[in-house]
Formats: sequence, C-alpha cells, structure tokens
Amino acid sequence: MKKVADTIQLRGRYHVKIAIPESIRGHWAGKDVYQKSTRSTDPVAAAKEARRIRAIMDAQLEQAKAEEGWRALARHLPPDQRALLDKAGGLSGLLEEFEQSKKALAFLEAGKPADAGTFDVEVDPRGAPTKVLVDELADPEELQVQQAGHHATSAAIRAQTNARGRVLRQIGQDVDLVGDVFSLRDLVEDWAPSVDVHTAENARTYVRRFTEFHGEVPMQELTDDQFREFTDALKGLPKVQSGKRREMTMLQLIADAKKTGAETIGYATQRKYFDMLKGLMSHAMGRGFVKSDPWAAMRFVKPKEKHSAAKARRAFTGEEVGKILEFVKGSNADQYGRTTVDRWAPWIAAYHGLRIQEACQLRTNDFEEIGGVWSMKIIDEGEDQKTKNAASVRWVPVHPVLIAAGLRSVVEARPDDAFAFNQFGRYAKRLEEMTPDTRGRVSADYGKRFSYLLRSKLGIKDPKAVFHSFRHRFQDACDNANISDAHRRYLTGRANRDAVEGGYGDGAGMQYLFDSLKVVDPLAA
Repeated sequence: MKKVADTIQLRGRYHVKIAIPESIRGHWAGKDVYQKSTRSTDPVAAAKEARRIRAIMDAQLEQAKAEEGWRALARHLPPDQRALLDKAGGLSGLLEEFEQSKKALAFLEAGKPADAGTFDVEVDPRGAPTKVLVDELADPEELQVQQAGHHATSAAIRAQTNARGRVLRQIGQDVDLVGDVFSLRDLVEDWAPSVDVHTAENARTYVRRFTEFHGEVPMQELTDDQFREFTDALKGLPKVQSGKRREMTMLQLIADAKKTGAETIGYATQRKYFDMLKGLMSHAMGRGFVKSDPWAAMRFVKPKEKHSAAKARRAFTGEEVGKILEFVKGSNADQYGRTTVDRWAPWIAAYHGLRIQEACQLRTNDFEEIGGVWSMKIIDEGEDQKTKNAASVRWVPVHPVLIAAGLRSVVEARPDDAFAFNQFGRYAKRLEEMTPDTRGRVSADYGKRFSYLLRSKLGIKDPKAVFHSFRHRFQDACDNANISDAHRRYLTGRANRDAVEGGYGDGAGMQYLFDSLKVVDPLAA
C-alpha cells in the first residue's frame, strides 16, 4: 500500500494518526493522539480524510491562539471591565451582548417620541426598525414625559453598550462605539503623560471608581448631580481595599464595608478623589474637550471636627528616634550593612525630615560641595525620582552628625550616578541595587521593612508612629532649636520656596542654612 501523510496502515486499512497539540486537546477528549480508521484501502480517500482532520485541528489552533491573545489582554483589565467580561462568559458572549445592545439602541432611536403623535415601531423587509404613526395629536405634556423617559433609557443603554465596547477594544476587538463616547477614561489618558506614573495611576483609580458608579458617561453629559452623588457615596468606601477587595467594584466595596463594619476612608482621601476629578475637568476645558465645566460650582464640604481630634500620625519622641538609630547602626544583620538604605534612611529622615521617597531615591550625584558646605539635592530630575511639589525641590546642607556617622565616605565610594545606597536582597541573599517598582517608586519595599522594624524588632506598636513620624519630629526639633521659620520651611521643602535667598547654594546662603541646621537635634527631649 502507498504511504500517505498523517496515516498508518493496520490490517490492510488506512488509519489517520495525528498528534494533538496540547492547547486543543480539550476538543478531543483530552487525548494526545488522534487515531481512527478510514475503513478504506484507497490512498486518495485516506489523504482526503487526513487533510480534513488536519484542517479541523488547524482551525482549532487558530481559535486557541486568538483566545490566548484576548485572555492575556484581559488579565490587565481593571476590575469593573473584567467583571463585564466574566459575566458575559468570555469574548463571544460579550460580543453577542454588545451587538444586542446596539440593536436595542437602534429600535429605541426609531421609537424616539419626536412627533406630535403616538406610533409603533415595526421591522421593515430589510430587518431595520421603522416608525409607523398610529395616532396624531398627542398631548404635549404626555409627549414631554415620554421624551424624558426615552432619553434616560437611551442614555443608560448607550452607556452599557459603550462600556462593553470599551472592554472589547481593550482585548483587541475592532468594534465601533455609539455616539459621543469621549469619557473621563479617555480624558485621564490624555492628561497622564503630563504627570508622574504614581499620580497617573491614582487618577486612573479615581476615574475607574466614578465609572463603576455611573457608567461610561460621555464628557458632554456629565452633571453636577452625578458628581455630588459620587462624592457622597465615597464616604462608604472601605479604607483597606487590598486582598479579596482588590477585585471588587465600587458598589461591591461599599456593600462589603457595610456588611463587615470596616473602617471607611476619611475626609483627606475623599478630598483627593474630589480634587483629582475637578483637576481633570480643568484639563478638559484647557484642551477643548468640553466648552464649560459642569462641576465648576461644586465644593467639597469638610465635616465639622473637634479641634482636639487625634491626628492620623504623630511625631516620634526623641527616645524613639534614638532607639531606631542605635538599632540600625549597631545591628550586625546584612540588612543594615554600612551602605544600605535600611541603615541610612532613618538617619537622614531624622536629621533632615525627608519623606521616605526623598530619602530612598538619593543618588551619588545629588551630593556636592556648595559654598564650602557638603550638601544634598532633593529633586525629581531622574525618571525614578519624585518630589511632592515644586517647593520640595531643594538643595540643603548635610547635617554634621551624618557626616560624623560616615555618610560622606559611603556616598563617595559608591558608583557615579547610582543610588546613594543599596539594599540586602531578601531572596538573592546579597547586596543589590535598588530598582523602581511599576509606579516608579524605590521606597515601597523599604517602607514595608521599616514598618516591620518598628513593630516587630523595636516594639513600637502605635499605628500612628510611621516613617513620616521622623518628619514630624524634625519639625519639633526645629522649633525647639528656635531656628527661623523661613529656614525651617526651606529645609523641609514646604511652601515659601523663596524664603531663603541663595537657597540653591550661592556661597553664604548655604552656610546660613548650615548654621541653622547644625543646632537641630532630633534626639533631644
């Protein structure tokens, strides 16, 4: 018998035999090989059957490849969009829902009560909806009610349709959305390149919450009522949104917080949502996406508080600062080695009041002699360097206690333009360079290690005592040393940027700052 590709010969008959790729074995009862008799001795018939089976497998492979493509993209969807995809049962289900929604909108548009009469909507021979007038002389008030109801229904269905369409686009499907679809989600992407990664991600989260609450509302249809309802609902969001809550939508989070009695976000966080969304609307105006700001008159009302209400964070005491600095300096653990951020960040924060990111992101090129004073620069020039605001960018003299503790020799021994400090790798079990996370921060991992140091190693359990407590302590130490308010504000990178002439290091200016700084003692009682 003649040999035929993808077949074998058994008992005088051709049998198709083809290895089944792993990705499509679900279509073939989990088998790794397809083998079946053709019941024929004809090589032409056998080749035809083998080609048929091979064509089926090739089509299944193409489908599996396409499935893997959209599933890979779906893994990056935010929770609200992933929920739509899951609810529809995947790509095919979502496509079907999208088309059904578009069809429903077409019928609604055909049935729009724009005439002074009542009518029915029928399907013409081509399958398109068409309006058939039934009764003229409709009551004007009744017509107005019908028009309002129709508009609300149409807007809701259009928002649902476009929400599904946006998900389909995100997973690689070329679909057309309906009508004016430029929404806050589009706006935030237009604005994101103008800010740092961390700020852009926060904005995306705030916009996502608004969209979860109101749907994909076109910019031209945003109202102050929607904004008010959203900001009122924010009060019910749980403070902790990690773990199982990470995949929840806004309404699910509010329901979960209410059910479990979880602590909800405070005024400061609610204010961040409000200010960010208001700021985005200013961007929309500047870019011409809207002609007028629908939220211009909105104000965020601060709840009345007792003046004696406890603050969310407190300053370290002098004793606590001493305890922390002695531990990181005296520990023999590799984590607190002479060149590590774990050793130096607390010292720099204690004697300079730096924020955690400012301390961690220092680079060797950020230190130099200015006016005879060894100084350091807190700046956001590098891609992995962040500052809170313009006033935070500053040159400051290095405190003499840090120089005496060996900071200068450590920095000058490090490579040029490297981070000033390294860290002991938890998994590598050796010293390694710090690297930014997905949000561009180099402080995230260290922040967790510092928290563990406080709570587990040093027994400082008070939740109000955090790394930022160094900054509060430094402020108190400046007050205790009675240095001028202008110098204090400049050293800490607060507003009043021009408080110190020559603050960027013109000779005597830096020396004056050094004279103020050297008397600041965070360890004093």
